[in-house]
This record gives sequence, structure tokens and C-alpha cells, in this order.
Amino acid sequence: HEYFSSKGIFENAVYPGIKDFLQKQKKENKQILLATSKPEILAKQILDHFELSFYFDFIGGATFDDSRSSKKDVINYVLENCQLKNKLDKCIMIGDRKHDIEGAKANHISSAGILYGYGSKEELIQAKADYIVKDLKELQTVLI
Repeated sequence: HEYFSSKGIFENAVYPGIKDFLQKQKKENKQILLATSKPEILAKQILDHFELSFYFDFIGGATFDDSRSSKKDVINYVLENCQLKNKLDKCIMIGDRKHDIEGAKANHISSAGILYGYGSKEELIQAKADYIVKDLKELQTVLI
């Protein structure tokens, strides 16, 4: 835990094209929210490190005390903080694992499984993602 908090959190790489994708969403006046299972404070540090925080209207994550640890709870936390509970039809959760899709379903929002992350197509199909896309270009067609 000590190593991850000080050095390990920065041993990541930004997916190719993500910065351009986020810029495009911002230009289209889309609200971009993050709901991550990582502890919120570490997620903010990672996004700051990679100069991506600017693109997010809200960054929500898990807590260290496990009071908010499931993806369902994190998504709910983000929706409540952004006052989106009455606009669920305008929200979509984009993720690469079944937990993202299951969390979206539990909160009654659409989901898009993206195949360049850690999950597999089979995992996203079994989780019943509303959309499954191979890359950011294909994702953009879903978000129109």
C-alpha cells in the first residue's frame, strides 16, 4: 500500500487517443464524470499527474474505509453529487469490466463496454452491456 500510494499510482500509461477524445467531448459540452473503484484521492492524483483532471467535471471513487467500495455505490455517489438522479436517460457508463456494466445497471443508466481495457468481449456480453465498442472511434458513434 505504501509503495502504491507514493510511486505505483504513477506507473500507468494513458490510453492512446484519450486526451483528444476527452477534448472532443468537452467541445461538445458533454459532462464528463469519473466513477472509479480506485480510492478517490488516488484517482485525483493520477489524473493530475497525467494532466487529465481538467477534462472531468467530477471525479468520484472508492473510500479507504470501504464505506463506498462497490462500483454500484461509486456510480450512485457520482450521480447524486452531480444531481443527475432525474436525468438517468442522459447518462452512460463507459467501462472495460463487468463491474462497470453491473454498476450502471444497478443505477438504471446505459452502459458501453470498451474492448481496449482489461475485460474481454465475453465478459462484457455476459454482463449485458448495452453497447460493446472496440475503440474510441467506435465509442464516439454511440455517444452521438
